[in-house]
Amino acid sequence: MRERPEPYDEDRHRWLVPGWAARLSPPRSANGWACAVLGGVAVAVLAIVSARLAVEHWYVSLPVLAVLWWAADRWCRARWAAEQARRARLADRSWTIGELDAMSWLDFEFAVRDLMRRDGVAAEHVGKPGDFSGDVVGFDPVLGETWMVQAKHYGPKTKVGSQDVQRVAGAARPVYQAGLTLVVTTNVYTKPARDFAAMAGMHLIDRASLTDWAARGLHLYDVLGIAPQNHRRAA
Repeated sequence: MRERPEPYDEDRHRWLVPGWAARLSPPRSANGWACAVLGGVAVAVLAIVSARLAVEHWYVSLPVLAVLWWAADRWCRARWAAEQARRARLADRSWTIGELDAMSWLDFEFAVRDLMRRDGVAAEHVGKPGDFSGDVVGFDPVLGETWMVQAKHYGPKTKVGSQDVQRVAGAARPVYQAGLTLVVTTNVYTKPARDFAAMAGMHLIDRASLTDWAARGLHLYDVLGIAPQNHRRAA
């Protein structure tokens, strides 16, 4: 694997931006801009009033500021710890989306296996003729379940269809005793495939999510939106 900047320049300051702020987008209509301006004015007025009250009632505001400072410090420390873990994952295993596109289908399966291992899953490559749609299988000690993973190395004109996803769901338990299923593709999924995966409780990684996972170093749980503690309680 070739050497690359650590961390990627475009992701260097991602840890400083809260998740909700990263999802904000500019208004797309006149009404949206009007609401944004009114909201900004309201926030400014509230800030001025709060500042005046804080000065007048300093014996209340100082303890509040101390608590806010402590909370901000804890937040920054937690975000920085997560960023250090992301950089460690990048240093261990990472591929750009272009590198993944250039791989053979077999090399892509091994890359998926290595990404699973990077994120703590004891993954093994099992893909071969007659594999019943299982390319990578591995036990996840945090979730206490076995993953069955299918890797679809498709070009830009080929989408993963519902039948592909259904085969994975049908083989997971009886063949691999897997309670967690994942399909990873270099392209995207059809709507029927996504609908079936949602009904069956399956996990999907498309091209955009694969970029987050393989190239930006996000953990598998973050890419899939998995909360390990909640999963254990549900299990």
